[in-house]
Amino acid sequence: MEKQVKVKPRIGVKILFIFILICFLLFIYARYINTSGFVTHEVAVIDEALPQDYNGFKVVHFSDLHYGRTTFEENLKKIVEEINYLSPDVIVFTGDLFDSDSIPDEDIKIVTKYLEQLEARLYKFAVIGDYDQKYLETYQSVLEESDFILLDNESYLLYDNSTEPINIVGLTNTNDILSLYDTDAFTITLVHEPDLIKDIHNSNVVLAGHSLGGQIKIPFVGGIIKQDGASNYIDDYYEVENQQLYISNGIGTQKFSFRMFNKPSINFYRFYNY
Repeated sequence: MEKQVKVKPRIGVKILFIFILICFLLFIYARYINTSGFVTHEVAVIDEALPQDYNGFKVVHFSDLHYGRTTFEENLKKIVEEINYLSPDVIVFTGDLFDSDSIPDEDIKIVTKYLEQLEARLYKFAVIGDYDQKYLETYQSVLEESDFILLDNESYLLYDNSTEPINIVGLTNTNDILSLYDTDAFTITLVHEPDLIKDIHNSNVVLAGHSLGGQIKIPFVGGIIKQDGASNYIDDYYEVENQQLYISNGIGTQKFSFRMFNKPSINFYRFYNY
């Protein structure tokens, strides 16, 4: 009777198998795990120029929903519940509501219903993102029905039991915007693309989206996917010409349905002057 000899797999085959397994697990993580759920980033925004009456002022900032790609009704429902739980004074959305310019009527109804349920003590503001330009009339209609104030290169003086206002500026582009800053009021600027800050010089705080935090983040490296409008500013925070720039990592995904080490998120700011 012949003796059977077991042949050990070659080291190269083992390495190849491990590599394929790791790639498969990373695919599952990036496609299904890291695109689901969301986190809330709470941030203290400190600026001595803030009027005393607005100490503790609360703003919730969300962006880049891209509804229809990796964000759907169940995600939106939980986001609305979380935002309302935070009891914000103001809610701001910095653009890119849907992911396609061919939007089913049912999706429009769902998104409108949940945006309408968002509760701010004072106001809800929004600006136009690059994707929103593709379906602008639909976007404007959804915002109007859900009680958002769309700021398209416009400003809004917000008074909250104070003789001193906060100037809320919403920009689609930076053409002829000097008059929007013709005030001594503390100013918060809303933009979709963070790179626009290079043309903004008189804002205290700028809130932006679009970058998705690089969508794929590598530990100790950061976000690696840059795009037009977010090629210079991609991370959470920068200071540019004495202006504080905060960037939302967004809720959805764009171009491809992956996130890596970069959970969907909303930002919750508390403003202080000390």
